[in-house]
Amino acid sequence: MFRQFINLTVFLFTVMSFAQDQERLVNNPDQLLSVSNGVRNSYGSIQSIPPVARVEGSPYLFDDWIHSARVYATNGQLYMLDNINLNLNTQAFVTKIGQDSLFTFQFNQIDYFEVLGRKYESKFTKTGRQIYEILADNGNERLLKAYSVKLVPSSPDPMKNRPTDKYIRRENFYYERDDKITLMPLRKSKVLKSFDLEKAKEKELVEYVKRNDLSYGDEKDVIKMMDYANSL
Repeated sequence: MFRQFINLTVFLFTVMSFAQDQERLVNNPDQLLSVSNGVRNSYGSIQSIPPVARVEGSPYLFDDWIHSARVYATNGQLYMLDNINLNLNTQAFVTKIGQDSLFTFQFNQIDYFEVLGRKYESKFTKTGRQIYEILADNGNERLLKAYSVKLVPSSPDPMKNRPTDKYIRRENFYYERDDKITLMPLRKSKVLKSFDLEKAKEKELVEYVKRNDLSYGDEKDVIKMMDYANSL
């Protein structure tokens, strides 16, 4: 009976959340992308799509542009888009609005993006703006992932086997506690240090990892560790 009550409560909460989203949903990209002076609005600006260069790989996070996205504005408005991508060079979300035009979003009046059920936020760092994927959120502590690309130039050296320029994608993991973000390489010592547990609780976590055959190098397993650490 208690389990049925819990299931009903979760269901009602989900329905209410969906209804609240629907109330503030503007399923009209034109309203979001409407620009003043033909160039810029409060959400971003329009640029021409640069000519395609002969480069291996891509500066974009997703392989295609067909993903739907929810854009949550700081004023509480919710927008839907049918195509979206993340430019890792500029750390900005972009959407195609024509054959030769991109709309580049700025986070000035945008809270976060949601793509494929994943949440993306923007924060300023010492090196500039960085977009983070929120992998796990326990309130005061969050596990984040950041993506970047580096353009490696071609080389005539046959030993390097690099006839064209190539984009190399990288990803780094971070741990956020009380709004402070620190790099967290997925290695045992770094993960345990980030959780900052008392010795007894850290030992209990290590035993939990061994008992469940988890890996410190697997982000899904690290999320399980984070949840367990939070329960200690």
